[in-house]
Amino acid sequence: MARPVDTIHYYPQHIRNIEEFQRIAAAYDKELRLLWAVLGRQQENQYFDTMDEQTCARWESLIGIKLVGDETLIERRIAIKGRWTSSLPYTEPKFHEVLKAMVGDYYTLDISVQQKLLKVGIFLAQMLKVDSVYDIMRAMAPADMDVIVRIIYNRWIRFTGLTWDDLWDHGADTWNDVKANEKWQEE
Repeated sequence: MARPVDTIHYYPQHIRNIEEFQRIAAAYDKELRLLWAVLGRQQENQYFDTMDEQTCARWESLIGIKLVGDETLIERRIAIKGRWTSSLPYTEPKFHEVLKAMVGDYYTLDISVQQKLLKVGIFLAQMLKVDSVYDIMRAMAPADMDVIVRIIYNRWIRFTGLTWDDLWDHGADTWNDVKANEKWQEE
């Protein structure tokens, strides 16, 4: 957001009337607006939710995130946030926190200490994140624990006998809405 700048008003009245000082003030105002814009971007880049593409690229190279190629800026921010939140201690709430940061509410998590198994199900809407979720879960899980990350596909049997009107009643406008809706991904 650009702040209103008018440096000439800070000069004494007799200086304001001199053309050279008016031009100096105008040039100074222009530079000040540019500086405030840069500072605004710098401030936005301090937060995962508002950083720009250049900052995302820097973070991805620093923490080793590999891009699939068609991620949006928001998806890239989420991946960085997920990797950042995956720090010690590794408790079940921490696994949930990391998964929520990476894929939102589109996952299931089952941890069996007795079987030494960590199972993550990623809903179809977030299926492109499977590899990055696996990498982080593998890094967080104990070395003797197996990690399985799978995609939870919609079950076609759940759609038999339904029409688009039925899906519309459940808030679905497109197939993507159906893919993202937890109701259709229950096992």
